Amino acid sequence: MRTNTLRQRSDGRSKKAFALPTVLIASTVMLAVLSVTLASVQSGVVVALDSSHYERYANNAAQSGIVMAKACLKANDYVASWTSSPLKPNTNCSGVVQGGLSAYVHDNTAEGVRSTFTVDPPTLLANGVQKLTVTSTSERLRDSGAVFRTYTKSTFASISVQASFNSVAFGYQSAGAFFGVIDPRGNVSSVGYNGNGQLGNATTTNSTTPQSYKLPTTLRASQLYASFLSGGFNLFALTSDGQLFGSGSNLSGQLGNAATASAQPTPVKFQLPAGVKAVYVSPGSSYTFVIGNDNNIYSAGACGAGILGYGYTYSGCTNQSTYKRLALPAVNISDLNTLPVATSDWVQSTNIATDRWSALMRMQGGRVYGWGENDQGQLGTGTVVPSSTPVQVTTLGNTGQPKAKQVAFDGDSTWILDDTGNVWATGANSYGELGTPSPIGSGSGKCIDNPANSTTVGTLLAIYDCNNSGAQQLEWAEDGSLKLRPNTSTERCIDNSNASSAEGNPIMIYSCNGTAAQKWSMTNDGKIRNPATGKCINNPGNSATNGTKMVLNACNLTAGFPDQTWTLKSIQTPAKALLPAGRGVVAHITTDQWSTLFLMTDGTIWGYGLNTAGQLGSGNLLKFNPKMQQYVLPVGRTAVNFYTAKNGPETELRFANTFAVLDDGSVYGSGANTFGQLGNGTTSLLQTATPVKMTFPAGTRAETVQYGLGSTIILTDEGRIYTVGNNANGQLGDGTTTNSSIPLVRQYVNNRPIVLY
Repeated sequence: MRTNTLRQRSDGRSKKAFALPTVLIASTVMLAVLSVTLASVQSGVVVALDSSHYERYANNAAQSGIVMAKACLKANDYVASWTSSPLKPNTNCSGVVQGGLSAYVHDNTAEGVRSTFTVDPPTLLANGVQKLTVTSTSERLRDSGAVFRTYTKSTFASISVQASFNSVAFGYQSAGAFFGVIDPRGNVSSVGYNGNGQLGNATTTNSTTPQSYKLPTTLRASQLYASFLSGGFNLFALTSDGQLFGSGSNLSGQLGNAATASAQPTPVKFQLPAGVKAVYVSPGSSYTFVIGNDNNIYSAGACGAGILGYGYTYSGCTNQSTYKRLALPAVNISDLNTLPVATSDWVQSTNIATDRWSALMRMQGGRVYGWGENDQGQLGTGTVVPSSTPVQVTTLGNTGQPKAKQVAFDGDSTWILDDTGNVWATGANSYGELGTPSPIGSGSGKCIDNPANSTTVGTLLAIYDCNNSGAQQLEWAEDGSLKLRPNTSTERCIDNSNASSAEGNPIMIYSCNGTAAQKWSMTNDGKIRNPATGKCINNPGNSATNGTKMVLNACNLTAGFPDQTWTLKSIQTPAKALLPAGRGVVAHITTDQWSTLFLMTDGTIWGYGLNTAGQLGSGNLLKFNPKMQQYVLPVGRTAVNFYTAKNGPETELRFANTFAVLDDGSVYGSGANTFGQLGNGTTSLLQTATPVKMTFPAGTRAETVQYGLGSTIILTDEGRIYTVGNNANGQLGDGTTTNSSIPLVRQYVNNRPIVLY
């Protein structure tokens, strides 16, 4: 083989001499590629940094849009004022461009950037929640001012609402009113009267602006509770994990934290048994009931009249600042009558009713238990003896019996609605509020009596010792007749014999015939008058002798004339209330302090009892109304909801009102209007006997109404709360103490922050 001297040397190094340039070439190529790659990466980083830089301008512009939207909503009570044009940096809150304002949030030509935003009109989502869409842009500019690149960002936010009164609690006492509101984050703010520290802000100073209810920082509230029945001394917050915190008066230990204090302005925890969570709270004026998730009911506070219900000797009892279990039947998960109803499906509680010194509890099986004071027979035991052990009220819920659907209580009288639509009532009947047959007493302390409970036509009525017997149970019929039922098959009416107007004409029982001789009304001074003759039933000489016969005499105008002064007596055993014929059955009951109204399934409302402020809405101002009175509604309209409340003695007319929500979402109210609480743009010291329409913006539809101490609160189907009337403590939520006669969506009641997402 021939040797190539140009390629090979004897030492064999020729191959290595050729390999070195190859490596150098490869390395050079790799360095070139790496240089290009690094340049590309560096360029990408620069672009990314630039994008991030300019996107921050877009983000800031979006935040500016949210801030502007918040300010505009707050200024208009959270009702959007830009409905056809978007908000921009250079518009007002109606979306109208304003001269002299820049269209940009940031405009810096030297820096080469400018940014802006638009906020579209809110869109309505479910349950009244409003959605905001904010579109923001930042523009990168050339030296000439031309746009080189645009960065766009869309941001969304929701404006939350109160879907029910669960997140808003109103309370009042004679000294003042207050409220608390839960925001979507679970924080609580409160405003109004704070004499007992119920605002929970660590002070006892009233406030017209929201105060932070000082829950522990890690806890969030889910529901609020206060008393709206003349005993609003406390505000309770139930947290999402089942803890219960309360503030306000703790003089009787009603906050359940093993302490007492005249004022507890910082919320304290109600101590329940280990592992038990609170699910429902019913606060009274000086006591509290808590339903636990173990289906037991726990009480704390004042012990008078057996109100704590744990089976103790109430004479000389001791108030309790730690929980006591109510002496209800032992919980048995298979027996629904040992399980309380722990929810309320209405603005007025349908499951537990407390007022004054008595309480009632509805069980899942349909029974009702009552405990505490019984001075008017409100526990339905046939006696007036208090009980510190819950007793069953009526036979409702027993095998084969209807079940209780709602309990209602005004402090003296009890009403129970069963699932067949009938109402059973017991207790005080001072103004005819029970709507049941009841005795009528004379000035001498005796009662009108049908001797021997006779069925004989022509039997003369007499007076006799009051005994609650069937012979003394008189019912005021819808047509004005006064009826007696000697037995289950016989009906008799009180009759002015021969329809005579003669002095001393006898009063007898007769077959009911609907004639003028059988029509009677009760006057404001307690007389029983026959309108046809203009004369009154008389107990001659105000006799206290059993058997003295009743006669007709000229109505004596002398105040307190005892011969013609009659009183409606209480009953101690539940009786069926009289309902209007042809109106269906009762759907709901509303009551407070001597007046009660029934909402029928046909949408009409009928009332009984005290009406001196016109709270029965019947067009008159009669004091005694043992005969049904119809609440006057506009022709063609029906009611779907209602609420009545009164505060103070009989002569205190300023706070007695009833409100009805109609099928078209309108609200009608009757009664007092001293503070403008009827919401029709007027105030008046006179009483309004015929309901008047509340003034709302067009398209507003109410769902529920709550009322007390001259302040009216309305929840609409959009989740907005309107308030109107008495604002002495700032309870209307507008930051002032000025009363209002026009309902508005006040900013502090409608605590609806914008939440970004």
